[in-house]
Amino acid sequence: MSSSSSGGDGGGGPKLPHDVAVDILKRLPARSLLRFRCVCRSWRSAIDDPRFVALHLSHSALHASSRHLACLDCGEDAVQNRCSLFPNAPLALPPPPLQIEIPFVAPPNRYALVGSCNGLICVSESSSDGTERALYFWNLFTRKHKAVRLPRPERMPPLSVGGAHVVLGFCFDAKSNDYRVVRIIRYLGIRRRRFRNKKPRVEVYSFRTDSWKTLECEVPLLCDSAVVLNGNLHWYSFNGEGDGCGSIVLFNVADAVFDEIALPEGISPHFVLSVTVLNDSLAVFFSDGEACFVWVMKDYGVPESWSKLYTFEATGPVTRLDGFTWNGELLMEINCEERVSWNPITAQLSILPLSGRYELLPVVESLVPP
Repeated sequence: MSSSSSGGDGGGGPKLPHDVAVDILKRLPARSLLRFRCVCRSWRSAIDDPRFVALHLSHSALHASSRHLACLDCGEDAVQNRCSLFPNAPLALPPPPLQIEIPFVAPPNRYALVGSCNGLICVSESSSDGTERALYFWNLFTRKHKAVRLPRPERMPPLSVGGAHVVLGFCFDAKSNDYRVVRIIRYLGIRRRRFRNKKPRVEVYSFRTDSWKTLECEVPLLCDSAVVLNGNLHWYSFNGEGDGCGSIVLFNVADAVFDEIALPEGISPHFVLSVTVLNDSLAVFFSDGEACFVWVMKDYGVPESWSKLYTFEATGPVTRLDGFTWNGELLMEINCEERVSWNPITAQLSILPLSGRYELLPVVESLVPP
């Protein structure tokens, strides 16, 4: 960006130097910047500049006021035309959320949150019979979205037969400056002979080329949603063999290869276990009933650096983990129905005004276009 003066289009009066204007604008929320695009041509040009979009994102990522929690109703009877956006604050007594209309909703199709990167969220769409239909990449702050149709493998049974286990992951590859989606399809219990020994199918979507690529590789059975850290996607994998409890499977997006990270020693395969991220560190949560434990990997990729960070009691069996919020609260589901948060500072559990059917996803405010 040049250092020439700007802030007007030929009118009288003093003009604000361009660099000063940019330094001010980068600190503003996205909704304000969308309005300020109408102030003058020079501001519109500056705000639309990809370099400013990156500058604004860098600033947003460091400030609590730009961090939010997206909440999507994924229940069977949900009227899925709005997404709730909570500020970065305790959820026990949350302020009224911002309600954002979903521009691509098409009842009776169902929608689920896949992941969030740089202010973009990925939403999957499936029909009422469970067949996957499309992915949507949506910036809640600019209200812009992009639809991508999912490839259907040739000569494969439809996913609605119930014989397919599908996991998705969404992340950003800084090396190529490209957003990627990974879809892994594993066919289970298919009685038809031609599908019985079919290998897992790994598909990778590139924003930059707007195309899908199929990888030839072996992938273990993955659980839960993917979490993103250091440009890699991570899942928990339970192998169900011997006395081990599985491992963390990671997908290196830049190199398009899978790898594994060992879990902390001594974890029973019968524990409820999920992978999450806490303060830019890989973490695992597990529970043997009402007792809950959080381990953190201090040195990424080094299993010997696992360290037990938290131990606490829940009010019942933990049936799902939502992960940590921006401010360090741990969100989870109890008894398949009650949503609670655990505050590591006060060591208190709080019941949240959310049912178990809601999906939650941290998101940072940005102008990044889908």
